[in-house]
Amino acid sequence: MAPLLVLGSSGGRTLAADGRDTLVAHAGEVERAELVMGTVARVALPARAAQPERFEAGFAALRDVDRAMSLYRPESELVRVNTVAARHAEPVGAALFALLDRARELSAESDGAFDVTILPLLRAWGAYPDLPYLCAGSVTAVGFEGLRLDPRERTVSFARPGMGLDLGGIAKGFALDRARAALAAAGVEQARLDLGGDLAFVGAGSDGGWRVAVRDPERRESALGVLTVEANASVSTSGNYARDFAHEGWRARSHIYDPRSGRPLDRDLAVTVWAPDATTADALSTALVVLGPRGAAPLLAREPTAGVLFVDGRAGGRRLSFAGRPPRAWMPNENAAALAAR
Repeated sequence: MAPLLVLGSSGGRTLAADGRDTLVAHAGEVERAELVMGTVARVALPARAAQPERFEAGFAALRDVDRAMSLYRPESELVRVNTVAARHAEPVGAALFALLDRARELSAESDGAFDVTILPLLRAWGAYPDLPYLCAGSVTAVGFEGLRLDPRERTVSFARPGMGLDLGGIAKGFALDRARAALAAAGVEQARLDLGGDLAFVGAGSDGGWRVAVRDPERRESALGVLTVEANASVSTSGNYARDFAHEGWRARSHIYDPRSGRPLDRDLAVTVWAPDATTADALSTALVVLGPRGAAPLLAREPTAGVLFVDGRAGGRRLSFAGRPPRAWMPNENAAALAAR
């Protein structure tokens, strides 16, 4: 789900951030797109800074994360860890270790609502049927407490047999952070990055922030409103609107699972999270769908630089609510529609 639109910082035409209907946001910007991590990645730079080597620096960082952390690559570090870490401590690269360390921290902060050891649960519900090299694992082995990290040796091990890691709820954000750092190291002072609807910004737009229009999850052709986020912010969205499916007699409305109950979520809820880094925004967008508006406060207290917009459809209508750090500005839908049409 990617209900985000980036609005050109100069007030130009709307740029869709879901990899399907891209338009140039304004005349002073150059954008390059590439298929990576199973989705469309976009990097947009001011025309004055749009040298090929700068684009390449950003996309190379995205590719590096994909090579190391994809379950769809049998040679990846992540697949290797899943194969051997229950038997012995496995050395890994600095990037994967850093991500797993942050993932474990966020798992603890969310009391397990976000948990990268969820792979056996996803497999039990039919995920990755075409990847025979992935072990089925054991649903009873799910639990971030069993993920052991040794910073001195930079190794990963599993405390229980049957464990497995899936980084789908955090790897895109981590990749955006790596790409953003690569662009900054290449001298880029302003940029917009989009990886399948997750967004990260370098610097600020012309008004000091970045405007992001949040799509209506029920009517994707319209916007609920426009968030303005701070310079260098990241924005991620997650949710389970209109996702009915059935598995072995259980009917649910979600592709998102609660690692604590072992069940898919059964409610209409969409969240949009903003935070200083994309890794945090990505993981929190998953955790906050699981926790819901009523359960969000403890996690947001532990991550005070993050904020969230909930779109809750459980009551038969819809309720929009904010929690955590407020956005720089919020423009409700009537004005957002007029702005996006300019």
